[in-house]
Amino acid sequence: MLECGDLILRYLERLGVEYVFGVPGGSIEPFYNALARSERRGGIRIVTARHETGAAFMADGYARESGRLGVCCATAGPGATNLLTGVATAYADNTPMLVISAQTSLNRFGQGALQESSCTSVNTIDMFSSCTRYNTLVSHPEQLVPKLLHAIGHAMGHQPGPVHLSIPLDVMRHCVSDEAAYTSLNAFLANEVLPAPETMQSLIGHLEGIRRATIVLGEGAISAISQLTKLAEIKGWQLVTTPRAKGVIDSFHPLYRGVFGFAGHRSASDALKPENADRIIVVGAALDEVSTAGWDPDGILSGRLIHISRNPGHLTRATMARLAILGEPRLIFDRLLDALGHDASAASSARLTTSDGLAAIIDERFREGCYASSGPVKPQALMTYFSRVCPETTRALFDSGNSFLWGIHHWNVRRPEALAPEKNLFHIGIGFAPMGWAIGASVGVAMAAKGAPVLCVTGDGSYLMSGQELTTAAQENQNLLMVVLNDASLGMVRHGQALGGAELIANTLPRVNYAKLAEALGVKSYRINSMEELYALDLGAIFARPGPCLLDVLIDAEEVPPMGARMKVLTGTE
Repeated sequence: MLECGDLILRYLERLGVEYVFGVPGGSIEPFYNALARSERRGGIRIVTARHETGAAFMADGYARESGRLGVCCATAGPGATNLLTGVATAYADNTPMLVISAQTSLNRFGQGALQESSCTSVNTIDMFSSCTRYNTLVSHPEQLVPKLLHAIGHAMGHQPGPVHLSIPLDVMRHCVSDEAAYTSLNAFLANEVLPAPETMQSLIGHLEGIRRATIVLGEGAISAISQLTKLAEIKGWQLVTTPRAKGVIDSFHPLYRGVFGFAGHRSASDALKPENADRIIVVGAALDEVSTAGWDPDGILSGRLIHISRNPGHLTRATMARLAILGEPRLIFDRLLDALGHDASAASSARLTTSDGLAAIIDERFREGCYASSGPVKPQALMTYFSRVCPETTRALFDSGNSFLWGIHHWNVRRPEALAPEKNLFHIGIGFAPMGWAIGASVGVAMAAKGAPVLCVTGDGSYLMSGQELTTAAQENQNLLMVVLNDASLGMVRHGQALGGAELIANTLPRVNYAKLAEALGVKSYRINSMEELYALDLGAIFARPGPCLLDVLIDAEEVPPMGARMKVLTGTE
C-alpha cells in the first residue's frame, strides 16, 4: 500500500522529475513524509525555499532548464497564497508546473481550523482559478489519480502552464493500492500535431518565390531551431527573435537582426519593414506587448504575417494574419525544407562581428557605453564583458526592471557548437514580470543544470524582496553567481518617471552593502566600485570554486536603459 503522497511521487518519477521545491508546514506534513521516504530510496527529494514564492520561481527555473515538469508545494492558508505570484508568472510564460497545496482535514472544513483555506473560509481554490490551466480540490483518495493525470495533461499540453491540486491533510495520508501508480501516461502528454495536407500546401504557396522574408523566432520555436536556421540560410531570409526567445540563436549569426519588441534592436525593426520583408513568418510567439513592441502596427502585426505555433493561445492574437497555422513547428519546417530547400542562396553561417568585437545588432546610440574601461560601472559594459568572458555554457537569467532591459539589448549570446539546439542559455520572466523572479528561478535552473555555471543578474530592489533565496543556493552548494546592480533605487521606475514626465517619487532605496549581507549569509562576495575592479575579477576562478558567489556592483545610475517601447505604452505616445 502507498499513501497518496507516495503515489504522487511515483507518477512524478515516471515523468523524470528530480526535485520538489517548497516550504514545510503542518497540513502538508504527510507529503513531506512521502518525500523523506523518497529521498531514502534515492528518488525525488525536496529543495527547501525560504519563501513559497521563491519555491514557485525555483520550479519555473527547473522546468525551463530541464524540459520537465516543475513541481512546488506549500501548506494550507498563507503557504498557498504565498505561491500565487510565482504561479501567475508561470501562467503568463506558459511554464509547465504542478502546484500542490494542502488543506486542513475535510471534517474540519468550516470550523475555523488553523490556516483553513477551504471553500468555507479563505478560499485558495478560487484564488488559483485565474492563473492555472487546471485547478481542483482532491476531496477523496479515489479522485487522486484521475485528477493528477488530468493536471499533468494540462500542464504539459499544447498550451502549457501551471496546474493546481489542493489536497486535504487526511486525504494526503490515506493509503491506496500500489497498482494505482501504474496507469499509462501516454494519453496525457502532448502529441505533436501536423497540419492537414491542404494547410501545408497553402503555406508552401504563400512562401514559394518569396525572396525577402523575415523569420521571427518566439519561445515556441526552439524545438525547430535547426530547421528554421537552415531554411533562413538556404533562402537568405533574415532572423529576428522576440525577447523571450533571445538565446535560441547566436547573436553573431550573419542573418540575425536582433530582438524585436521590449528593449529590442533597431536592426530588428528594420528587418520587419515592408521594403525588407514581403512576408513575416512568426513561429511560436505570444504576440503580446513584449513581443510586438507595444503592438506596433509597423512591425509584426500586418497583413504580411504568417503565424505558426503549437500553442492555440498564441494564434488567437493573429487576427490580422495572412495565414495562421496550429501545429508542431519542427514537423512543419521539416516539410517546408523539403518543398523550398532547393532554392539555395549564398548565405554564410559564419559568425558576424564588427571591428569593435560587438554583435552588429547593438544600436549605435548604445554602443559607446559598451566600451567603458574606467570610472563607474556602466551596465551595458558589464553585460558586454560578462557575456564574453563567462564560461560558454553559462545559463544567464535577468530579473525584472533594468536588469532585463540591459540583458535583452546587450547580452551577446554565444552558443557553443556542442549545445543541444533545444537548449536556451538566456532566460527572463517577462510575461507577469515579478521582481525577484530570477533569484528563485536561478536556483531552480542550477538544480537542473548539474554543475554548469549559472548567472543571475538582479537589481537591488529585487534583491531586497527575495535575496534570502541565496541561502538555498548555498545550502545546495550551487555553481551560481549572483550579480546585484546596485544604484540605490528602483531604477526602471526612476527612469520611467523621468522619461514620462511623471513625479519623481517612491523610487529611492537605502544604500546597502550587499556584499556584507552575503558574507553574513555565508556566501563569498565582492563589492565592485569601478570598471577597473570589474575587469580585475577572475570570473573563471569564481565559477570554478564550489558554492555560490555574489557581486555587489555599484552601477552608474544615470545610464538610461533601452525602454522606449515600454514608454510608448505607458504614456500613450507614438
